This record gives sequence, C-alpha cells and structure tokens, in this order.
Amino acid sequence: MVIFDNLKHLEWFFKELHRNGKRMKDLYESVQHAGHVIPRIYLLITVGSVWIESHERYPKEIIYDLLEMVKCVQNPLKGLFARY
Repeated sequence: MVIFDNLKHLEWFFKELHRNGKRMKDLYESVQHAGHVIPRIYLLITVGSVWIESHERYPKEIIYDLLEMVKCVQNPLKGLFARY
C-alpha cells in the first residue's frame, strides 16, 4: 500500500507548513479546491488529521465535516477505501 506511505509524507509536509506559520484553516480551505473528488477527500483527511493534532479547533467539528465528505463518494469500492 504505497498510498499510505505517500500520505505520511504529505502529512509531514502539512505539519511543516503549520510549523512555519501557515494556519490550518487556510490549508484546509485551499485543499478543497482540488479538481477531483477522491484526491480532494484524501487531502482533506490528511489536513484534517494535522488540524486535529494542532488543537486549533474542536476535533468533533473537523471529524463531522470529514465524515460528510466521505459519505459523498458514489463508487462503492472507492468509498470503502476512502473510509478505511
């Protein structure tokens, strides 16, 4: 599962941006402009997990938003993979 390794690198990248002064809210809003739904969901989940670790916002609000996004995936296989 190479994708999970790459997501760890992406998570590290977002953590570094946050350490360098970038607000997590701005990062979360910027990844919502990704063109395709599935990559957008993975980006949102990755930024959301970093945002939860940063304690800038209540985790329940972020998780609720992410769950609503994941529910929108129409393809059953892609939806199962994204929910995993």
